[in-house]
Amino acid sequence: EVLMQLALWDDKFSNNDLSNFQTFEKKVKTGKGDTVEVYKCSIESARLILSNIIKRTDAEHIIAYDSMLVKDILQGLEENSISINFSGDKKVANSADIGISEVEFAIAESGTLVEYSYSIWKRLVSAMPNVHIALVRANRIVKDFESAFEILKTHIFDASHISFITGPSITADIERVLTIGVHGPGKLIVIFIQENDNE
Repeated sequence: EVLMQLALWDDKFSNNDLSNFQTFEKKVKTGKGDTVEVYKCSIESARLILSNIIKRTDAEHIIAYDSMLVKDILQGLEENSISINFSGDKKVANSADIGISEVEFAIAESGTLVEYSYSIWKRLVSAMPNVHIALVRANRIVKDFESAFEILKTHIFDASHISFITGPSITADIERVLTIGVHGPGKLIVIFIQENDNE
């Protein structure tokens, strides 16, 4: 439903603007080493990327927030020895290796993902597992916060919770040692899904 609402704001999204994608990638990766990966690809390629991530992390338990895009990418994975939960509680979320969710859009200038969280489960999926895989439709990227708030101001009352996600947390509070991923996932993988060749 949210994506249908956002369709009304297509003029606010910078469709097909490669520079915004490049800015997003640069900003979200800055200072975070290999804890952030960014891809822009088709659904088919995204499935291959996901399979590869599962293999290299030895993931056995995945949690996901139910959306058409998430279901498309997870197609066929259930046949393997991987358990996928589309609902649960903190205990289920805490035992997951990977969380997969679709976020509403991205902000280029800061490398930020914007997630509307109607349900507690959606927030658990993006915050509890060590690896968060965020799916974004490739045409859902805005240049800056000004454009983002133009969109948000009409939807702000529709969402009980809006999260701004800018990669794993970074802190130097502990004996001034730079530590990544103290709060929330230690790794963020952003996959921008191109639904046609013009994106």
